[in-house]
Amino acid sequence: MSDDKGVAVGLEIGGEQATMALVDRHGHIYHRCAAKTLRGRPALATLEPYVRAIDTLLESAHADGFSIEGIGISIPGSVNPITRRPVQVPMFPSLGGFPLCDLLENRYRVSVALHADVDAAILGEHLFGVGREQQRLLFLTMNAVVGASFVADGRLEREGKQYVGHICHMPISTSGPRCSCGKYGCINTLISIDAMKRMVQRALRRGEETTLTQRFLNHEYLSYQLLAEEANRGDSLAVRIYREVARWLCAAIMQYVNLFKPTVFIVGGSILDAGDLLFNQIRVALDGKQFAAIPRSITIVPAYLGRDASLIGATVPLF
Repeated sequence: MSDDKGVAVGLEIGGEQATMALVDRHGHIYHRCAAKTLRGRPALATLEPYVRAIDTLLESAHADGFSIEGIGISIPGSVNPITRRPVQVPMFPSLGGFPLCDLLENRYRVSVALHADVDAAILGEHLFGVGREQQRLLFLTMNAVVGASFVADGRLEREGKQYVGHICHMPISTSGPRCSCGKYGCINTLISIDAMKRMVQRALRRGEETTLTQRFLNHEYLSYQLLAEEANRGDSLAVRIYREVARWLCAAIMQYVNLFKPTVFIVGGSILDAGDLLFNQIRVALDGKQFAAIPRSITIVPAYLGRDASLIGATVPLF
């Protein structure tokens, strides 16, 4: 970086909205803004509100005397590190293969870095969060879908190497639901928001009494936070769902520990909106005999950077 007045634009594209901010070399955030996500549009139409927001951020940066080091982007999908293009972005199919980096580099004349959201998150946590001074850490992001990333010997292991990026498609239950990958019982089918939605729908079909019934009738978006609110109010179904999710997460951790041997296991994403509920249930599950094989030396913690882990981490390579 040229000086302490250098910042990068961080752009995190999420399922409901995109968040943008100026980020400095220390992970500090300035001039945050957001734009509503546009799904089902061509690539250029999808990106248009983000570009307008970036223009506004750059105006703010120049007004404050900042120099621009580049633009770091986090997307909810996979990235080819050679072509620097999205490979697959299920929420935004039109972005698959789109030359996003080239487009923004030509427009702004700065370097652009593109990451899968979970890779960006682990970079942020490794440099500024709970992964500082740790050589082996694993990050699991829990959103509408589940993703994972791994740092070994202080370096990010990219997708395709040691099956990193595919570990969320390691079956942990032979009787689990069928996954989009064709297997049964992948972690993604057991702890994601979509998995929780299936649990609620099954309970409603059985006629189970729950405060979630009215919220479903009101067509409210089912989220980790909504379920946590009902669980904290004492709804038995919501409590049971979180207990089951914690149990499946511990089962996944047991597999990941054997494969990757991390010293720190970080959980992030929209699950953090649920507060301490999941981690309280994880502690209960770990006290049982079923997960005695998980070494107690492993730290299982929420992301220190919270929902900003991907936003901050996307800018790390630019400094």
